[in-house]
Amino acid sequence: MPPIDWSVLSGPHVSRRTMLKLAAATGATGFLARWPRRGVATATGPARAQGTQGGTLKLGYGIQQVLTLDPAQVTQGIVAGELVANLFSSLVQFDEKLGLVPDLAETWEVTPDGKQYTFKLRSGLTFHNGDPLVAQDVVYTHGRTTNADFASPHANKLASVSGITAPDELTVVITLNEPFAPFLATACSRGPGRALTPISKRAVEELGDDAFGLTPIGSGPFQIVPETAEVGKGFEMVAFEGWYGGRPLLDKIVVQLIPEPSSRVSALEAGDVDMLDIVPLSGVEQLRGNDDITLIEVPGTNWVGLTMNYKRPPFDKPEARMAVAKAIDRDDFIKKALFGLAVPSIGPIAPAFTAYYAPPEQVDNPQALNLDEAKELAERAGLAGTTVRLLATEETRPAEVLRNQLKDIGLEIQVEQLQNAAWNERWEAGDFDMLTNGSVVDADPDDGHWNFYHSEGPWNTYGYSNPKADELLEATRRTPDPAQRRQVFQELQAVLATDVAYAFLYHAPDITGFYNYVKGYPPIPEMRYLEKVSIEK
Repeated sequence: MPPIDWSVLSGPHVSRRTMLKLAAATGATGFLARWPRRGVATATGPARAQGTQGGTLKLGYGIQQVLTLDPAQVTQGIVAGELVANLFSSLVQFDEKLGLVPDLAETWEVTPDGKQYTFKLRSGLTFHNGDPLVAQDVVYTHGRTTNADFASPHANKLASVSGITAPDELTVVITLNEPFAPFLATACSRGPGRALTPISKRAVEELGDDAFGLTPIGSGPFQIVPETAEVGKGFEMVAFEGWYGGRPLLDKIVVQLIPEPSSRVSALEAGDVDMLDIVPLSGVEQLRGNDDITLIEVPGTNWVGLTMNYKRPPFDKPEARMAVAKAIDRDDFIKKALFGLAVPSIGPIAPAFTAYYAPPEQVDNPQALNLDEAKELAERAGLAGTTVRLLATEETRPAEVLRNQLKDIGLEIQVEQLQNAAWNERWEAGDFDMLTNGSVVDADPDDGHWNFYHSEGPWNTYGYSNPKADELLEATRRTPDPAQRRQVFQELQAVLATDVAYAFLYHAPDITGFYNYVKGYPPIPEMRYLEKVSIEK
């Protein structure tokens, strides 16, 4: 899934007080039912939110710039999961255990061979501009996302679709040329699976793609106030009266972009904001000591690593990449760069995906710290005295820790700090020596694998290519059985670690913070569904 600089994330320890606050704060937790991958799923509709109607939530948001809010174009993971997910509903959504539950599709049926999906939409659905949302809008969205000229980075999630029809206004039939195990989660879900998030054709035609990305028309519980949108500052969302689940409890959400970590923490403690989307690592202990603030933490779907450009010396040599990987002391890195608030990573399978994840102590890790071997490999690769640039964004602490560690193998690193937009442009163009990157707000392990590691993946901008990795990636998509799929993912993870596709660093938990008067927040990993949140002052 989408890349992100993870230096703003925070840690894994939960106090007893936090757990008590969690029990009091979560309130209505939304759907808890689990639906089968195959067969029939049904629902009568979302439970009515319990809480006080009205009020404004001021949300402090830790990013410098929102590049786009168009579901088919957004590549910023936290934007997809925390902002797009409130502006746009999709066919299905998630419960707190990442189970799939109904959203716009009231029911769906999957044939036993996994090749055909039939969705029954709820009646009376509307977009924010008042247009009815019907099955043909899903067909239009498919054509838009897969249009080569539109160049959506999410088009690959629809590559196996051989046909999509709308037999009537409330029925969508999607046929695949082969089974695609994560189809519902990665192509049809609210937030991360945005390839088929229904788009208003009239809105796109009237606004154009660029303007639609800044002030989109969706069908989610909140709608954007166009005149409030300012690049680099934020925007306002107001409750959508026509949302199928009923009017959200909040009147308004004010999204305030506050990229500097200490400023974000200060804004919360001063009451300038009611909630932080993600608590900066540097502020975790400080906020834990504030009895007026609740911190909620769940396992993350993310992974973070150091990528080295295969297309540039010295990292065109496998010895150079492995020397770097073996020279990194991940425990020390987590302690110094992340305040001890993360867990070491041995690959891109994240802890939230319990059916697929294996703890580091259970897996043989070819990238494990071994400074003697690292120095030997560095000597063979001629790294001594070599200078490379490491791109970073607003928080340079992780880059500086890596720079200091890699001096031990003779590699000189210059940290180049960029604004988010410039960093993103350089990364997408493959114009870098090294950078820390990863995936966040993933609906399924496929999100954090295919885009980065398949030879044709849209975020494989660093030149990694291994036919074996491609073969395994394709097998994960064709394998519906979780136990068999886990074996394929574990084999793939071993290949990626041996190749040093990335020097894997850490997994961060998902942690958010808000005042105790904010109620009804559902702790879904790395997503913010806010329609049931209320202000109880």
